[in-house]
Amino acid sequence: MKNILVTGGCGFIGSNFVRTFHDKYNIVVLDALTYCGRKENIKDTRHKFIHGDIRNERLVDMIMK
Repeated sequence: MKNILVTGGCGFIGSNFVRTFHDKYNIVVLDALTYCGRKENIKDTRHKFIHGDIRNERLVDMIMK
């Protein structure tokens, strides 16, 4: 199964993407959980969640490796 990184995966659009594809791919969700991101939006999906900011270059490099 292929891996997909979804940034903002707990928001409206991202969570719909995760719900649509979580059975077909290994999904890693990176989300800062700001004003619109809620972990509850993806609670019934298969994914790995990482709380962080896409602007954190070191974190994104670590995730990509």
